Amino acid sequence: MRLTTKRRAMLQASAASLVTAAVGPARAAPPFFRLYLMIPNNQPARMIWGTLAAQQMSRIGIDVVSSFVPFTVISPRRSRGDGKPHAEGGWDAYLERYYYNAIQPTPNSLFHSRLAPPSGQNFYYVNDAQIDDALDRIGNTIDPAGRQAAYRDFAKRWYDTEPMTILFYPKDVIAVNPKLKGFDTTTFNPVFFPNPESWTIEGAGNDATAAFASWAPPMSLIPMYSNGYSDSNIFGPVYNRLYEYESWENKRLQPGLALSHTMSDDGKRWVITLRPNVRWHSGEEFTAEDVKFTWDTILNKAYGAPISATAEQVLGSTESYRVTGKYEITVELPKYDMLFLDWLLGAQAIIPKHAYERIPPASMRGHVASTWNGRYQVPISGGRNYTALGGVGTGPWIAQGYDPQRRAYKFVRNENYWKPHTGNVKTFYVVNIQGTDSVLSALRSGAIDAHDPMYDIGPLAETIEPSWGKVQTFDSFKWQHICYNLRHPVFGTGVDTPLGRQDPARAAEAAAYIRKAISHAMPREQIVKEIAGGYGEQGTVPLPFTSEQYDHDLLKPIEYDLAKSREYLERAGYRY
Repeated sequence: MRLTTKRRAMLQASAASLVTAAVGPARAAPPFFRLYLMIPNNQPARMIWGTLAAQQMSRIGIDVVSSFVPFTVISPRRSRGDGKPHAEGGWDAYLERYYYNAIQPTPNSLFHSRLAPPSGQNFYYVNDAQIDDALDRIGNTIDPAGRQAAYRDFAKRWYDTEPMTILFYPKDVIAVNPKLKGFDTTTFNPVFFPNPESWTIEGAGNDATAAFASWAPPMSLIPMYSNGYSDSNIFGPVYNRLYEYESWENKRLQPGLALSHTMSDDGKRWVITLRPNVRWHSGEEFTAEDVKFTWDTILNKAYGAPISATAEQVLGSTESYRVTGKYEITVELPKYDMLFLDWLLGAQAIIPKHAYERIPPASMRGHVASTWNGRYQVPISGGRNYTALGGVGTGPWIAQGYDPQRRAYKFVRNENYWKPHTGNVKTFYVVNIQGTDSVLSALRSGAIDAHDPMYDIGPLAETIEPSWGKVQTFDSFKWQHICYNLRHPVFGTGVDTPLGRQDPARAAEAAAYIRKAISHAMPREQIVKEIAGGYGEQGTVPLPFTSEQYDHDLLKPIEYDLAKSREYLERAGYRY
């Protein structure tokens, strides 16, 4: 197929040119230690720069064993919560495209030492007193200037120690059906997803059908278990949050299921007024009891939600909130935390008490509400039952289950939605298509109308003909990085480095030297230009490059210099 041949040739040429262009002597170095690198197999370009990253590590003396694996292999290894290295069933390093669960950067929801798995999402075991202090101040400072100073302190400490190697900040490049109007956002787990309620397919009348491609099958369609685009692309259109974003362009929170709130001067007491006359897809009314149930479920460790630790950090316990009216919930936070509005109210979907309270915790992940494979009965008022074919939400689309023949999740328009639909789409599918060439072929044939950014079509944008594809570019607000298990005895804790064995008090310093060595071995500029098609910026720290929190004066591009990499390894005690 033409696209496949062109794609293969383009990526092979990019990889060859990058290796050839490497700066510094290319002599083989003695293998100082072994590192297992897992490279997700759901982005062709990432597979190339992952391979390149492994080659570059080898050039400075690291014995790298790399493998291409689906994220379903990576996730259980990193989520075990015991910090074991790869050879013992855990992990050493893997590549990842990441984002926070809110548009406001919330590193305090991801990198604090108290958020280690299995109940937290600090899968990397970042454990640094200076970082923790900055993260606490980011979260607990009401004054914007004080919070901005805390962001800078976080960025400075990260820049100095590099707990992870941030490769670059990608742009999202998406091709859509030229007849599709109203596609004005990229997907961003879990707060932006396909918005077919605003789509219009020209010439399709008032009863259009549309389809959206998402690479990997989901792991769970219960929002609190969300693991990425593969989940939120599907569950997102079904549910609502208390606050939602007005648009991708302005990224401002606006009322969703909440109409308004008041906050005390110290930021601890909140009274949230909810939107009346909202109905679940079952016909039952949405009330404050549903909000309480959602938070109770997230905090209940029996459900095993990976966001449980962050929710506990914010709320303290279930004693901090209570229903104070049919459409009102009052919260007394242990202390002010910016995550309450930006993360809990603005990013976490509300789930229905009447539909899910009878599902035992041990059964939640495997229930039809999570798999959308089958049907179940939901008791509703008047002694009746509602037949659900997937998740039950208040959102603009009603789940119609999974179609195995089409490999697609089906939705129909919620005609009783509390907000008007502005488009003409009434039936919508999210189709699982694996492969960049395959998704572009599907777009060209008319099988889909748009796709998520994981297909990484940037390097092929020039091959898309206007007759079948319109290319749109979005600021992704994300980053691509190599993440490390920071409990690994070499590049994590440093206890098994020559310097760490010689002087245990300097073990963490030695581990940071190794990570700095790897970072300087990464040709970021060439990766962006030659593999990512020029769609991106060189990476430094885990803050969106275009956010107001990113300090461009402080965060200069990290130099590509193999000689400097070797100098850092020598500081850690290794000898060439």
